[in-house]
Amino acid sequence: MNSQKSHVQRKNNQKREYRVPLTIIFVIFFLFSLTLLFPLLWLLYNAVKDKVEFFLNPWNFPQSFWANLKNFGVIFSEFGVGKMFFNSIFIAVLSPIISIFFTACAAYAYARHTFKTKPLLYIVAMIPMVVSVAGTEPATYRLVNNLGIYDSLPGMLLLSTGGFGFNFLLLVSVFVNISGAYKEAAQIDGAGNWRIFLTIYLPQASGILSVLMILGFIGAWNDYTMPYLYLPSHETLATGIYTLSQSITGSNSEYSNDYPKLFAAMIVSIMPVLVLFIAFQDKIMHFSLGGGVKG
Repeated sequence: MNSQKSHVQRKNNQKREYRVPLTIIFVIFFLFSLTLLFPLLWLLYNAVKDKVEFFLNPWNFPQSFWANLKNFGVIFSEFGVGKMFFNSIFIAVLSPIISIFFTACAAYAYARHTFKTKPLLYIVAMIPMVVSVAGTEPATYRLVNNLGIYDSLPGMLLLSTGGFGFNFLLLVSVFVNISGAYKEAAQIDGAGNWRIFLTIYLPQASGILSVLMILGFIGAWNDYTMPYLYLPSHETLATGIYTLSQSITGSNSEYSNDYPKLFAAMIVSIMPVLVLFIAFQDKIMHFSLGGGVKG
């Protein structure tokens, strides 16, 4: 009895010892989270003001919330945000799908097959991870022009067909850890490589594939360099926000210095990524903390 009481007392003392530092850490992180949330909230309530109201006091809450929701309609009708949104969706959805599929094909071939050039293939897979992007960009730009896919949305998808890089190494580790008994059983039933790959290995790696798809969508949605270099007449939201800001700050039209409409466009540009992260935050954080190698 006495030993149990002393054990409970020691635990209570340990809790009291850690209570103060944990409270301080909590306060620090809470204040830090406010610094991240406040700019977003400021953007939100200034997006539903008119130009005059914003310049009178940008810190006040909007006085005509419902009336100024028209700012979102104006940016679609007058500034072409709808077309930018479509271009962003087109690239952000199809590019990761194509990239992950080709990467999964290469990873499966490397993980589950034996061939003479297998060590060489691993070296080739490592090259994109050690060569600077800035060093390969001029060659890529010339290749895109020579192929005739410059300023073409479908053509840009060809740049996503590379099967190597970090995702390749990650998927190789997943496929290697899947039991070979599944493949042997399928081969006995007469299944070929494509059927084994599509119906056995891909479903068992669906967890990591879904995370890679989400992260690929976020990366492609926020990508500024590729659309800016290769799609000058097909603006995405990442590149179009700059054009829209130039139109608002440098023109003499009725929308001159109408910053609430620029803020509305910014909200449209970040909302899909924000919703996606909120919906799948547990999966993304689990992957980021090192648990994503499990199929």
